[in-house]
Amino acid sequence: MKNKITVDIKKIVRDFGGLTATSRKLKSVGNDISPNGVDKWRQTKSIPAKHLFALAVIARLDKRHFDLVDYTNVEEIQIER
Repeated sequence: MKNKITVDIKKIVRDFGGLTATSRKLKSVGNDISPNGVDKWRQTKSIPAKHLFALAVIARLDKRHFDLVDYTNVEEIQIER
């Protein structure tokens, strides 16, 4: 059992259409980032908050469900109660 929350960044990018499509969609809402910039999220295992918020807005405008917990290892996490 591990208690570190991980995020499947590859899946997030895939769900937004891949590196180029994700970059293009982010640019359309004022977040200037290249496909290489999106790819760096995977390398650093981190997505900057401003881009996460923008992805949430994009999903809402596309009338798509976007819940960050869906991209985590929530089934593996236990908390003290």
